[in-house]
Amino acid sequence: MTDEDFAVLDAVFYQRDAWRANELQAPPGQIEPKLVHYTSAQTAMAILTAKNDEDRCLWLRNATEMNDFSEVAFGQQMLINSLRNEDFRKSFFEACNEVDPNVKSAFDIMGDEFDRLKYNTYLLSLSLHHGLELEIGLLSMWRAYGGAANVCLVFNTGAFANDQDAYSVNIAPVDYRGAIGVSNELVRMRDAMIEHRAALKVIDPSTIAFNLKYALDIMLLSTKHPGFKEENEWRLIYRPPAPPSEPDVPSKVVCIDGIVQKVFYLPMKDIPEKKLVGANLNELLFRIIIGPTPNPPVVFDAFVRLLSEAGVDNPQERVLVSGIPLRR
Repeated sequence: MTDEDFAVLDAVFYQRDAWRANELQAPPGQIEPKLVHYTSAQTAMAILTAKNDEDRCLWLRNATEMNDFSEVAFGQQMLINSLRNEDFRKSFFEACNEVDPNVKSAFDIMGDEFDRLKYNTYLLSLSLHHGLELEIGLLSMWRAYGGAANVCLVFNTGAFANDQDAYSVNIAPVDYRGAIGVSNELVRMRDAMIEHRAALKVIDPSTIAFNLKYALDIMLLSTKHPGFKEENEWRLIYRPPAPPSEPDVPSKVVCIDGIVQKVFYLPMKDIPEKKLVGANLNELLFRIIIGPTPNPPVVFDAFVRLLSEAGVDNPQERVLVSGIPLRR
């Protein structure tokens, strides 16, 4: 395939989040937004005390182990509802047929794999924070994540947002518009297929069907109920390839809350030859915020020491106490 072919596929199938690309950047004179992971103090300590860069990593867990398993089902239901409109469904399939009749096979494959989508998807949930949130966190997130002694790891966005070649992991902002968001994207895809059908006709139909299905999968996996909007979630999404292809993201078996499970993980290390930079702990970590724990000063001192021992610059300046008086 040529660069022009890739550009056409991107224009047709991967523009859903283009209008949100600037959210990871800051206006002049302001601190750029950060991606934040709420977790327990114990888990954060395990990351910092890892013996090497391979063990110091972020885990992507199976979608079925998310806090609310219905989150994935919600996106699927929004797609089903949109395609129940007979006139729209007909117009979408006609746009597929104008490129090649085999393109709409993506929907047949998707229907067969609805369950597999949930069981063969691995996710890491992050929240995009700005301004005061970078000093105290978000009350609803402190309530929901990390237990009685929680912290949040505040990450710089560069390693997540850069166009790297090390891992086939997507980052996608969660869309909280519900049925409207899904319907709008389907309309955009239909119109883009019509606009670019001449260029699409020279591309292998199976490649087009693959990209249509993949784009739909990412859309379903990053669509949530509007009630979760204040979380401002961004998701790292990994879909391991089917055998005999080998995953390009390392995995291991761990035990979390008594559940033995496989996780894929992203080591906190740079791979400059594959354009992955800013992923080492010192550059990736902006700060740690101590949540509403029973004894914040003790936890603060401990994390300053952990950062120092992990070789992080200016550890005293990278730990804050949120001070939020949360009743449990």
